[in-house]
Amino acid sequence: MKIRFKHTGRVVSWLLRGIASTLKYEVDDQAGVLTSTAPREPLIWLFWHNRMFLVPYLHQRWFPHIPGCILSSPSGDGQIIADVCAEFGLEAARGSSSKPDKGMSALIKLAEKVKAGYDVGITPDGPRGPLYQMHPGALKLAQLTGARIMTARISYESYWEFGTWDRFQLPKPFSKVRIALDPPVNVPRKVDEGQFDSLRVALEAALNHAIC
Repeated sequence: MKIRFKHTGRVVSWLLRGIASTLKYEVDDQAGVLTSTAPREPLIWLFWHNRMFLVPYLHQRWFPHIPGCILSSPSGDGQIIADVCAEFGLEAARGSSSKPDKGMSALIKLAEKVKAGYDVGITPDGPRGPLYQMHPGALKLAQLTGARIMTARISYESYWEFGTWDRFQLPKPFSKVRIALDPPVNVPRKVDEGQFDSLRVALEAALNHAIC
């Protein structure tokens, strides 16, 4: 039986801000999103489920002027994630990237947000894995909206690892974190099944590429 406190999301957001403020950041902005002064189109951010901890903080820090929305599972844990993200000004669409049939309403909501100028964050191996294997939801969203996909690779020098399915990683205070924002990828609206899977495999490989 899981026990959740009334304000779990707020407490976790305090923990996030506290730890994030102590970390030493090394950022490789291959996407060029941090240096460009020109307005940009909304992006679909991809990052593995066990590396999501810093993403709400980073989006608020780097892009306070760009609204954001994350895909969160309909489970209790998904509610906590949604509550944490809300503390950083991010909205949530409840659904599952691993079950696009059941997550259709979330996909539609995400598409509406992209068209309204929102960045969208998706953990493509969530909400239950398999770990480091990409489900097709993000690609379908890119096809539907024309938004480009940016893989965000996050690596902690020192962290605690939880005994969850995703081996969730919590960075230790004052440690180094490396972040690589890869060049955004365009997904054609019309591709055959083989091309679609090739794109999925390529994005999965990009997310699994080690940060030097």
